[in-house]
Amino acid sequence: MKKALALLTGAAMMVSLLAGCGAASTSSTASSQAASEPASTASSEQSTNYDDVTPDITLSLSHQAAASHSINQTAEEFARLVKEKSEGKIQVDVYPSATLGTETENLQALTNGTLDVAVIAAEFYANYVDEAGTLCLPFMYDSYDDAYAKLHSEAGDTIKDMILEKTNVRVLDWYVLAFRQIFTVDKPINSISDLSGMIIRIPDSNTYKTTFSQLGAAPTAVAWGETYTALDTGLVSAVENTPESIMSASMQEVCQYVNETNHILGPTTISISDAVYQKLTAEQQAIIDEAAKEACEYGLNLTKDGSDANFAALTDAGLTKVETDVDSLKSAIDYSAYACAQSDKGKQILASLGK
Repeated sequence: MKKALALLTGAAMMVSLLAGCGAASTSSTASSQAASEPASTASSEQSTNYDDVTPDITLSLSHQAAASHSINQTAEEFARLVKEKSEGKIQVDVYPSATLGTETENLQALTNGTLDVAVIAAEFYANYVDEAGTLCLPFMYDSYDDAYAKLHSEAGDTIKDMILEKTNVRVLDWYVLAFRQIFTVDKPINSISDLSGMIIRIPDSNTYKTTFSQLGAAPTAVAWGETYTALDTGLVSAVENTPESIMSASMQEVCQYVNETNHILGPTTISISDAVYQKLTAEQQAIIDEAAKEACEYGLNLTKDGSDANFAALTDAGLTKVETDVDSLKSAIDYSAYACAQSDKGKQILASLGK
């Protein structure tokens, strides 16, 4: 409970923090750095240390995950790669745990050019670009490699362009996270009938709302930093996310069941404000692009390597694993009901993804 209240307090500080975040320059993150120290960037014994080099540019990178999460490891790897490739001339300061605001707020700040870089999940882009929801549809991917291939296909590139046009945010690359499961406080989910009327926390996403409405649940958008308290107080009875995210937020303390549904693999991104990106030279842009690509490949390997271990950690923590009848869930999904399937472009993208 104390942990959750601390996160709530941090979220309340968002307005003043975002007012101090800047664009790409040596002073762009001065105000936000004054408010809190960034997580240290990852190091590598194989790379040269450029700590004695004064950077020409300092960028702030925000994300929601805890410092121990693989998302933070990937963000720090991106920062390390940028530093190495620029020989210390570009520095990226990483701010985990929603220090600079919620994901919704981060995306708005990227759009406005008041935040430099952030890890933004595809489902948040679907609120601006309906077609981005195709990447978050339930039961879209068969495996992690299948997800990586589809995200880096023509469909993924098309959605990147649409996001840039609508939001002024540039998706540098797609990052494959783990399959999501449903975690319940006091009731196992053996089949779809057990979801009927269940109040489940979802991210602020129309795609997730449509999915869980079709499954018969009562989806409720709650900020990630407020979810522990929502579960603990009974505001919601369930949450869906990856095993690692649940453990890193200590939600295994207030849940009894991990229901193996693999219902969604929601990809995320390393994204940059295009206003910031356009201030960079062509050489600097190439460094940022290459570092993002390599960092997302690094993140994919973390996802693969940690999948079984993170699931085992949940059962070791006392959660009961339930093998849900996934076919009963799949039978309730109507892809034509999603906003992303209403436009001709969305239909074309879905067809190219095999749906």
